[in-house]
Amino acid sequence: MIRVEVYGKPDCAPCEEAKAILARLRNELPFDLVEVDVTLDPALERKVRSEIPVVLVDGRRALALRFTEAEARAEIERALDALPYRTPRRVKVGFAAAVLLALAGALAWKAYDVLVAEPALAEEAFEITRVVPRAAPDLPVETRDGRTFSLADAKGQVLFVNFWATWCPPCRDEMPSMVRLGRELAREYPGRFRMVAVSVDEGWDVVQQFFGGALPEGLLLALDRSQDTTRAYYCVGRGRCPSDYKFPESYIVDGRGRLVAYVVGPRDWSDPAARRFLRRLID
Repeated sequence: MIRVEVYGKPDCAPCEEAKAILARLRNELPFDLVEVDVTLDPALERKVRSEIPVVLVDGRRALALRFTEAEARAEIERALDALPYRTPRRVKVGFAAAVLLALAGALAWKAYDVLVAEPALAEEAFEITRVVPRAAPDLPVETRDGRTFSLADAKGQVLFVNFWATWCPPCRDEMPSMVRLGRELAREYPGRFRMVAVSVDEGWDVVQQFFGGALPEGLLLALDRSQDTTRAYYCVGRGRCPSDYKFPESYIVDGRGRLVAYVVGPRDWSDPAARRFLRRLID
């Protein structure tokens, strides 16, 4: 079974036309249809506002704006033909209705999960750079109590590693929403998620002052005075070393100790796309 996602918004005539076309085709072709309201995700709405409705067929952007039923049929049939086994294209309406009724309960939660947890364009809009999973560099960084934190200390946990500095304005801008995200996920997934903020400042005094003397809950603060760890992550993440190092950048390490994604520059970490991405890794 393939999945067709239609991204639109309320009071949008082309969006309603697109939904009607796809609803008719679903009576003939076997696919899951998911409707995503882009107004529920500001980053996603900014990304596609001039293109809606946008239709993804099995994760591939296939249609946008106004399109005909014949064009939609061709895109869906192309995806069906690419399946490893041939799925019958024509399904009688009566049989399809019976199947839908029988699976209504199961599909209800599945559709919600797909809609809320996995809208493909939302992650794209948030600009999360996925990489082929590779062994993450170690984290021999200094913690506030003078100890050394390493990757082995987070075995089995999903790690969010942020490199920042107190003198970096974008770092200061993103820090409040990032701390909230770390606190919420640490509470939601005790022992399974950890957020590490690695400062490249030269000492602890300025870091302590930055937080007003009270270190934030749910955030492990660390210091990389030499910036060796910082360079290692910047190089391994990209597969090459950048010509210069800008802050902030955030790196995601999965529970197997593999670097799987990174984010360049500051973000509003209250964006739903960030939570969706991290929760999928933790779960």
